Amino acid sequence: MPPLVIAAAKAIIRRNGTFLVIKQIVGEQIFWDLPGGRVEYGESPYDTLAREVKEEVGLDITIMGCAGVWWFVRSYDTTQVICTTFFCVPNNPEILCLQTDDEEEMIDEFRWVTKKEFLSDAFSVSNQSLKDLIRQAW
Repeated sequence: MPPLVIAAAKAIIRRNGTFLVIKQIVGEQIFWDLPGGRVEYGESPYDTLAREVKEEVGLDITIMGCAGVWWFVRSYDTTQVICTTFFCVPNNPEILCLQTDDEEEMIDEFRWVTKKEFLSDAFSVSNQSLKDLIRQAW
């Protein structure tokens, strides 16, 4: 059976010239990502995004528009993930928590970063297409 391809919704949550990134530990790899996650069957990407952001960082968001698409292949199971990404703003000012129910992936921390900071070598990502999206969309 060929590897799976799944859809995900991701958020570029903007605040005061910065956006939110989360540091994830997947197996033995550490990388920076945007909040969001897998679209469940029958769920809209908008509902997915609101649910995932609330679950991961405790923020309620307003979706402002589509930023674009990026993708990666998960190292632990070779599933390709296609991430439709949306510009968002937080409805509540502070992150309430960092959590994940996924046994394969753990959120370690978050940061509000500028575009320049994120595009630097200080932030490793799962696939260069995320940095390409940030470079073009912002």
